[in-house]
Amino acid sequence: MNSTLYKDIFDQLHTCAIISDQSDIVVSVNTKFIELSGFASEEMIGMNIEAILNGKYELNEQWNNNVFIMKKDGSTFSQRLSVKSITDALSGEEYKIWLLTDFKVCNLDPLTNLPNRNLLDQKLTQAINRAREESTILAVLFLDLDRFKFVNDTLGHSSGDQLLTEASVRIKEVIGEENVVARMGGDEFVCFLEDLSSEKEAELFAKRIILSFSKPFSLKETEMYITTSIGISLYPFDGDEVEQLITNADSAMYRAKKKGRNQYEKAKADVNAGGFEKLLLENNLRRALERDELTLYFQPQVDLKTNQIKSLEALIRWNHPDLGLISPGDFIPIAEESGLIVPIGDWVLRTACIKMKEWQNAGYPPVRIAVNLSAGQFLKSDLVKKVKTILEETGLAPSYLELEITENMVMHDVHLAIQVLRQLKEIGIQISIDDFGTGYSSLNYLKEFPVDTLKIDRSFIRDIDKNPSSVALTKAITTLAHDLNLKVIAEGVENFKQLSVVKQHSCDAVQGFYFSRPLSYENVVHYLNDHDQKVSGND
Repeated sequence: MNSTLYKDIFDQLHTCAIISDQSDIVVSVNTKFIELSGFASEEMIGMNIEAILNGKYELNEQWNNNVFIMKKDGSTFSQRLSVKSITDALSGEEYKIWLLTDFKVCNLDPLTNLPNRNLLDQKLTQAINRAREESTILAVLFLDLDRFKFVNDTLGHSSGDQLLTEASVRIKEVIGEENVVARMGGDEFVCFLEDLSSEKEAELFAKRIILSFSKPFSLKETEMYITTSIGISLYPFDGDEVEQLITNADSAMYRAKKKGRNQYEKAKADVNAGGFEKLLLENNLRRALERDELTLYFQPQVDLKTNQIKSLEALIRWNHPDLGLISPGDFIPIAEESGLIVPIGDWVLRTACIKMKEWQNAGYPPVRIAVNLSAGQFLKSDLVKKVKTILEETGLAPSYLELEITENMVMHDVHLAIQVLRQLKEIGIQISIDDFGTGYSSLNYLKEFPVDTLKIDRSFIRDIDKNPSSVALTKAITTLAHDLNLKVIAEGVENFKQLSVVKQHSCDAVQGFYFSRPLSYENVVHYLNDHDQKVSGND
């Protein structure tokens, strides 16, 4: 082991290398390892390999995986380790060589051990060439975890990392060893599927992945329901180059998110420019708050027993200087993905309270203002404190504020949600569950939620005058709510027939175009002045 030539070659290696005897005692280290670890060569000789590795690993000669290496200062760095046995040709003695490779060099993601973007490009290029030669179909699936930032913000980045690791396992189990899945970065994954018989086969894989996410993830002993949105592009129909196929799948994924998440969409040539539109909107949205481009509209909720307005729901709009009035369906998904939803949501809450206090000071009959909370706001640790501060600064009494949450929001972490809702109720705030019946309904937990109102989703009301199933569901929700001493609001009431049916089944209040479209601040004043006449009129 004293060959000068061997020593020179060993020291010239650009990767870290350690030689040990068969008992894992270090006999030599190269210059690259000394530079990275901070140890001197003489400090390493005689040390057991286990003292260098930060963690317990079941090492053997076939080992080829990621490990953490302990530096002299106590910090660690991640490398991919492979172990091989070698025999000294002169002495016949057996040794082990431990080769440590930077993940950037071996093209693997250090967290999930999946191929990174660089290796994906290489593998996908090869797959496209094979598909071209064999005239076969190849599919690219672009996956993004829904509300991943919500997990990081509420449970911490270690839980986020755990979620990414477990998600990668589920995806790999679905697509199989014969196909490739890579991590693009953040919470984005890309799969490609070779030698498909048809477009339907790609959709089947997407459905299976979505189904695999229907089971909760266990993070810090908390069960979290996390879904995924998927975009699909196909070679040769949606592109014949790596970047084109990935970009088109990404655009399709964005449309899946925009349509409500937890679903897949296929690439379409006429909407592939959507990614650029999204980028422009996000850049403009970042400046919308400071430029005072956001505005609130208000839609009345009418009590069916008294024909009086019980509350006004605050609805955000974006008054873009060039594009005009942009509806929330076009920019809220972008706000959620970019993290802008929290400052925007805080602005809505504060502005709504200010406006309601202004109406009260002007002498209008006092009604509640209803404000939707985003998932990002709801489980922020300072939510209750923030609500208290806004009420104090605006002077609005808590009894005139109603906060609307969704089923999906509270089901992410039921016990924490109950705790937050109780704190808000203690202040004196009203709580309603919005879009009831469309999410992860849990009747077992519903009795524990300290809420006041269920809002029946408009999808049940849309055809309630024609569809017996919608009637039955509305009746069941109303009966359930009343048995739990909750009020019921029917959303989306647009005509007299719909109004008659919801009245017949004892809904307490309605909201919809039949009484009023969302109103600007100025028009609310006119509506409040003559609302008695409006709500008592019949078609």
